Amino acid sequence: MISHRHRCIFVHQRKCAGTSIIRAFGLSPDDPDWHVANDGVASPEYASMPPDFLRFAVVRNPWDRFVSGWKYCVSTRLRTLPDVLSHLPSEGHDYRHVTRPQHETIYHHDGRLAVDVLLRFETLQSDFDGLCDRIGMPRKALQHLNRTPHADYRQYFDRDSLQRFNTHFAGDIQRFGYTF
Repeated sequence: MISHRHRCIFVHQRKCAGTSIIRAFGLSPDDPDWHVANDGVASPEYASMPPDFLRFAVVRNPWDRFVSGWKYCVSTRLRTLPDVLSHLPSEGHDYRHVTRPQHETIYHHDGRLAVDVLLRFETLQSDFDGLCDRIGMPRKALQHLNRTPHADYRQYFDRDSLQRFNTHFAGDIQRFGYTF
């Protein structure tokens, strides 16, 4: 998402409150600005975005995010977690929601962070308030949109699935400091 008014670019991590954030900027899915640079460094236009615009993203506990994506996507929601981890979606919508690690959209290939601000899903409202203050946008209470019902993420993982998950998402676990 790009906001010319507030001079910022939002990298939309799937299942990390992206819809809630973008709606707080007053955009709807039919607005072209909703979709600009949504995939961060994986977006073809990301490098040509205005260099003086603040760039930000939300990150989420990787296990919790995975469970939310797994339960959200039509191709995965009826499958077991071990089966999904053994046959992760490899493209498109479900890849972005389930398989793609968060760091792949917000870190350059050389390891540099590609955003100026990281908000945490777990402290989203207070982090968003700080962002609003920084960009001169009035604070807004975020709506909880696109919520996917599921139990605590720890209930879904056995030892083998946890090991498989930790291997695939090691970059997110290490970079963002989350623990199971």
